[in-house]
Amino acid sequence: MNSLSTSAFSPVAFSLGLLLVMATAFPTPERLEEDAKGDATSDKMLFTSPDKTEELIKYILGKISAMRKEMCEKYEKCENSKEVLAENNLNLPKMAEKDGCFQSGFNQETCLMRITTGLVEFQIYLDYLQKEYESNKGNVEAVQISTKALIQTLRQKGKNPDKATTPNPTTNAGLLDKLQSQNEWMKNTKIILILRSLEDFLQFSLRAIRIM
Repeated sequence: MNSLSTSAFSPVAFSLGLLLVMATAFPTPERLEEDAKGDATSDKMLFTSPDKTEELIKYILGKISAMRKEMCEKYEKCENSKEVLAENNLNLPKMAEKDGCFQSGFNQETCLMRITTGLVEFQIYLDYLQKEYESNKGNVEAVQISTKALIQTLRQKGKNPDKATTPNPTTNAGLLDKLQSQNEWMKNTKIILILRSLEDFLQFSLRAIRIM
């Protein structure tokens, strides 16, 4: 069966496919073939195969790139020095050398745990984007759903799939309130910073996945 490029998926079709994948706990290719035929089966199989993690990350990066381009064109919110100053207030997940994801000091299990935990931490910021991003909402939905699918995929790769920490709901609620307390300029600045930080995190993750 020929593989399909992730760039060919519409956000709605892709999101529905991922929801089905997550709901069925990563079914086998045989089960998928029984459930659907043709292209629909190919779409599902793309994200149930262990060796498709890179493609999933690349798909998310493509959507992030499109959203950043939209912000730049619609609001002229391209990155500048003022946005760098605002980044200190967001406490966005980042990669550090102790996380074991860099070539020097690489540790697969530690790295998988950090990637998974970091993506879980990003979910509250993606919730914020769902509320505040005013351009193509399909891109936001695709990023959030595909990121959740990536978390599930990475958990299956680790030795302790349920060990990744989950942020405290109270903490998340307080952070979301804090994010929403802002003027229009700060809102758009935070959106572009969240997108840039998630993009950086996924780029580091992609390089680490390639050497696992």
